[in-house]
Amino acid sequence: MKSRRGFTLIEIMVALAIITIALGAIIENTAASTSNAAHLRDKTVASWVAMNQLALYRARREWGSASNRKGQVEMAGREWQWKLKIRKTEDPNLRRLEIDVSPADDDTQILSSLTGFIGKL
Repeated sequence: MKSRRGFTLIEIMVALAIITIALGAIIENTAASTSNAAHLRDKTVASWVAMNQLALYRARREWGSASNRKGQVEMAGREWQWKLKIRKTEDPNLRRLEIDVSPADDDTQILSSLTGFIGKL
């Protein structure tokens, strides 16, 4: 009579433990990657909002004293809040524009900051 050789219960339990640990690591890694992708998407869209606000200010050719402005805009299906600081520079014909962008529901989380300049025409 030939003896049949199969897996013992301990071998099966060890294999299942290894599979469980590996699957747990894969799920954790996938969740972290998804979170990072969402954060990078938000930072990218926030930088577009900042660039758009700078371009709009330049296109209007406004010239005024140093001041602060703020507003909200919708982009990529989400509301964003921007804050524009207009500062004087050493050159009286040049202004420094600083734009900070954050989600509309959390103005403490600045996702993008952009600095630009505008000259008096």
